[in-house]
Amino acid sequence: MKAIASESNPGFRHWLRLATVPRAVREAGQTLAEGIHLAQAALAANIAVEAVIMRKGAAHAELEPLLSQLGGVAAFELVPALYDRLAPVEHGAGVLLLLPVPAPRAARSTRADMVYLDGIQDPGNAGAVLRCAAAAGVRHVLAGPGTAALWAPKVLRAAMGAHFRLAVHERVAAAELTALLDGPWYAAVAHGAPSLWTQQLPAGPMGWIFGAEGSGPSLEALAASRQQVCIPTSAAVESLNVAAAAAICLFERMRRAN
Repeated sequence: MKAIASESNPGFRHWLRLATVPRAVREAGQTLAEGIHLAQAALAANIAVEAVIMRKGAAHAELEPLLSQLGGVAAFELVPALYDRLAPVEHGAGVLLLLPVPAPRAARSTRADMVYLDGIQDPGNAGAVLRCAAAAGVRHVLAGPGTAALWAPKVLRAAMGAHFRLAVHERVAAAELTALLDGPWYAAVAHGAPSLWTQQLPAGPMGWIFGAEGSGPSLEALAASRQQVCIPTSAAVESLNVAAAAAICLFERMRRAN
């Protein structure tokens, strides 16, 4: 295991860009996955790990068996001051994996449920929506041009392995949606639409549009939707967090299907 203690080290400088500049993830075709659970999910999905980056002094019961699985992969040990600049969480397990980002694939027409992230900029929210989608049995997640980079480390951390169980497509324009799904799109909005509880949902495949924090779905995305629905809330709050709204919609869909 190679020790790194200087911030001028080329490897560290590269990893720091991946950790802090979402555009760098797209440019390099690499990302950083932090933590035991995410590492295990990547290995279970047979992702080709390119490097292991450890925090000096890291101690976790599951670290040793994880490292044994990663035998032969280039390994680096960073002093805490450097490692902590890379990690997306303050008190993590002390292990990061350098992973390849899957080559972008064009979204294709499907007869399976889809989710569209329309300008969701907060990486934690974007990752949480991906996690909800995977948990609810959705296989295809699309993201509009204004959405956070879905393979950025903070999104990966929030999704907790959902990326490896989903077909993820980025930079999909709202105008493309109707051609990509053999079924209707439903847009979740905060107000002024029929209640989710009373609105009929399709028997066949459908898509969900979840919009940006605050402003909701764009006009282009709304134009692609057949129906808008809202989740009734008390007057105590103006609207729900987009990830919470997505969870309610997706699991209501799942409940009715079962």
